Amino acid sequence: MYVLLVAGNNTATVVFSMLGKSLICIAYSVVYVFGNEIFPTEVRNVGVGTAIMGSHVTSMTAAYVGGPMVCDLLLTYLRLS
Repeated sequence: MYVLLVAGNNTATVVFSMLGKSLICIAYSVVYVFGNEIFPTEVRNVGVGTAIMGSHVTSMTAAYVGGPMVCDLLLTYLRLS
């Protein structure tokens, strides 16, 4: 249903994209705050440090994995138009 709703409407695409991004940011903030309240300091430091390291490694590799995909899609679009 989401694809049918947004397929031809750029405004709806932007609105739903920003809404999804906002909800993800809110969820991350809530988990970060409640994690500090629930776990003891030693466990919390290891868990938060590991999660931050994983997010940094993932964001570094995303440019190498996703970059060529975006370039291929852009080149395909330019060739077809």
